[in-house]
Amino acid sequence: MKIAPYPPAERVTTLAIAAAAAAIFVLPPWPRLCVAVALIVLPFVVWTAFSPGAWLGLFLGAVLILPPVPVSIGNSGAHPALVLVTFGVYAGLVFAHRWKFARSPVIAPLVLLTVMLAASVPMALFYSGSDVAIGSAVRVALFAITPFVLAYVLWGPGRALANCGFGPAYLLFAGGVLSAAFACVDFFYQLPAPAGYSPQFIWLSDRVLRRAQGPFYDAGALGNMCAFFLVMAAVAMFRTPAGGMKRWLAAAGAIPLSIALLFSYSRASVLCFLVAVMILLWLQRREVKWIRTALPLLGAVVVAAILVSSLVPGLAERWLQRAWQTFELAFSGNNAALSGRVASWQTILTFATEHPFRGLAGVGYKSLPYSDVLGQPLIADNTYLSTWIETGIGGLAALLALHVAILRATYRAARSANPSVAFYGLWTFSFWVGEAVQMAAADLLTYWRLLPVFFFVIGVAVLKVGRTPA
Repeated sequence: MKIAPYPPAERVTTLAIAAAAAAIFVLPPWPRLCVAVALIVLPFVVWTAFSPGAWLGLFLGAVLILPPVPVSIGNSGAHPALVLVTFGVYAGLVFAHRWKFARSPVIAPLVLLTVMLAASVPMALFYSGSDVAIGSAVRVALFAITPFVLAYVLWGPGRALANCGFGPAYLLFAGGVLSAAFACVDFFYQLPAPAGYSPQFIWLSDRVLRRAQGPFYDAGALGNMCAFFLVMAAVAMFRTPAGGMKRWLAAAGAIPLSIALLFSYSRASVLCFLVAVMILLWLQRREVKWIRTALPLLGAVVVAAILVSSLVPGLAERWLQRAWQTFELAFSGNNAALSGRVASWQTILTFATEHPFRGLAGVGYKSLPYSDVLGQPLIADNTYLSTWIETGIGGLAALLALHVAILRATYRAARSANPSVAFYGLWTFSFWVGEAVQMAAADLLTYWRLLPVFFFVIGVAVLKVGRTPA
């Protein structure tokens, strides 16, 4: 039998790998390390060159599951997902012939918002100095990953993912559940926090616990991620089309997500989820099979409540007390109801009134927490106010335009007759309404690891509805 010779490319690759492997044993330590890293990176480079969606799957999985590495960069920890962005740029160049630019209702306002954020960096240099301006530029670059992911899905090689049905949703849900499970272990055992974590605590009667953060930088990001995938589980429970996720599987995944959400101690994320579920119920009010839906949902809630009460005695009671105090103090006008946020908002509004030009042009993206522009460093805990003061009226207008574009596009997808299109549409529309509400109590534009995941799903929904008659 005659054996066909290896193609030239395969022979060259084989010889290169063999030579690199041999070099590991004869080179000094540092060159040896570089060669070893090259051997690890090379298969990913080859895989990316043959699979346009490979880097995207790795990147989304990394931002959901992997924690920052224990290396501090500035005031945050470095994250391995940033390396995978370079693979995305590489894939975009390799598959340059697959890019097809067309009008999109979502990407234009998202790019405009990114431009407005970048345009505010000189203002940070002017008002706060070079150190704050460099930090502002870095945060703009992190935010810019999101429009790149969306463009890759809508215009680039990632369009093929829109033909995968429920597959991307399943994989993301699995990543979210794994991340939530790790967050539960992290909270129960109070694992050491690596670089970049925020000091956030729960004060119980007998001890003080660090709030669950899982693989993320703070508890708010974990709560936001849990809310996102709990909305997906709710959609699967309320509407299970052929080929969609089974109700029992969605309920099983909702258990660790619910527990991690409670362990994050994030009231804003709980509010986001509740608003999203109310919107979902309104959209599905004529189609929901209440008994079949209520049983797995109620079962997941009961199991989560029992586990929380068993694992951390006193936490459930503390949660109920905190929720009631928030409700009671809010009606009495007490600033403590929102953990001091009202005082911060009043400071920002006073500043905007006294300095109208700065409110018009902005003082630099993400400069308020790291400068004395307002007299002292201040965390706005409000996406709308921080975007207005930091990026000017143009940035706020771009953010509001983005909200409108997302809700219009995803609502159209939610009304589609195609089961998978409607699934993605219901998920993204309901969640984004809750997200828009949560933005009034948190600065969600800083969640650079979550925004690409959100906009990936939005991109799939928008692309699918563009291919399927609604």
